[in-house]
Amino acid sequence: METEMKNNKRSDALLLLLGEIIVSVLISVVYLAIGRFDLTVVSGSILGSLVTLLNYLILSNAVNKALDNYLQLCQGKQMTEEEANEFAQKHSLEIKAAVSKSYAIRTLLMAGSLVVAFITGWFNPLATLIPLIMYKPLLYAVELITKKRGE
Repeated sequence: METEMKNNKRSDALLLLLGEIIVSVLISVVYLAIGRFDLTVVSGSILGSLVTLLNYLILSNAVNKALDNYLQLCQGKQMTEEEANEFAQKHSLEIKAAVSKSYAIRTLLMAGSLVVAFITGWFNPLATLIPLIMYKPLLYAVELITKKRGE
């Protein structure tokens, strides 16, 4: 089961990476079409895409750790749905704390990449921002693809 979860996480990360590559190519095409293309567009879209992928990996790692902690706390006991809900409510603060810490780190990472893009001049800030904005829509697309594949 653990190997299957790792394979799913890896395949989801690859799908997200493919989506980010498509977004980066589209960004470059638009900048080329309006005559504003330069190397900072490429570096900015790469930075945004890498931060997005790292964001996903940090999130999935935090969720997996929270689930592992949850399963460790219940020690493999078979519970009814009612018992499981009560157990989850009792330990929800611990689980939320792990995911909240991840959220703070991921938010700082995204904000930091934008600050770097603005300050250094090595990255086009808009080309950096667009892959970051596309994170959630791409995650929804990955989820749809994964569900469709599983049916």
